[in-house]
Amino acid sequence: MRKWLLILLFAFGTYHTVRAQYDVHYTHYWRMLNFYNPAGAGAERKMFVYAAYSNQMSGFEHNPKSMLLNIDSPIPFIRGDHNLGIGALNDDIGLFSNQHVYLNYAFAFKLFGDRFAIGAQVGILNSTFDSKDLVLADKNDPAFPSGNADGNSIDFGAGLLYQHKYFYVGASGLHLNGPTILLGEKNEIEISQYLNFTAGGNIPIKNTLITIQPSLQVMTDLVSWRADITARGTYEYRSKQFFGGITYSPNISVAFFAGLEMLNVTLGYGYELFTSGVGAANGSHDIFLGYQINLDLFKKEKNKHNSIRVLQ
Repeated sequence: MRKWLLILLFAFGTYHTVRAQYDVHYTHYWRMLNFYNPAGAGAERKMFVYAAYSNQMSGFEHNPKSMLLNIDSPIPFIRGDHNLGIGALNDDIGLFSNQHVYLNYAFAFKLFGDRFAIGAQVGILNSTFDSKDLVLADKNDPAFPSGNADGNSIDFGAGLLYQHKYFYVGASGLHLNGPTILLGEKNEIEISQYLNFTAGGNIPIKNTLITIQPSLQVMTDLVSWRADITARGTYEYRSKQFFGGITYSPNISVAFFAGLEMLNVTLGYGYELFTSGVGAANGSHDIFLGYQINLDLFKKEKNKHNSIRVLQ
């Protein structure tokens, strides 16, 4: 689970700095590569619009709730493989509300006959602390801001992505500048830099409409880490794709998910059961909704790609 900002209960009256992991994990991470890796912008070779919602550690008061909206696309009418993406994340946990607005750019070219992309990200991080529900023995304690305290900081990231006919592999670094958010006059949050590694493949089962798509994601700030190992299956029937699978995160959780793709729309639901800490009863609910738009209207014969979702 995330090392979130609950640790930022200001215990000292002097200037206090806390390091925190700022990033959200989604059960449908394998469908959201462009959120975790700037080089994933435009990787589908279509405009891809999606929203993801996560209600984490349900049943607890002030539990984390995260909402993401992302749009990315190849840049039409420009020679070369240039791609842009924009996203906005709102994440509420406890007395904190956090926002991340980012812009991704990715340029891709042929490498060993397949697609290799280099991406960069620039964004703004914002955090707000609302103390109205905070009960203090001393209401005048200078360690805690009175009312609301907020701050922001610029943020940078970069990534690489290689798409082969039968697999993909990528790596990214986010918050590379180690941004610091100042809250009030006495407290600040230093956002941890973190690395993300992801890989996946496509294994068709001969003479069937079933495909197995394993995937892996590892996230680390070089202090703690999280790995997600996913086995996902897809069944195609009359232009519809039904998918489902399981994700195992060592020492953290087991997640189950299922969904449907039809008419360029993807709808998925996942539930994460924690195997330690809060326990299985207070798991996380994830909902994913996406839509793809083909922008290559005039060059359909060239609209071939290695999708990060189902490798062709």
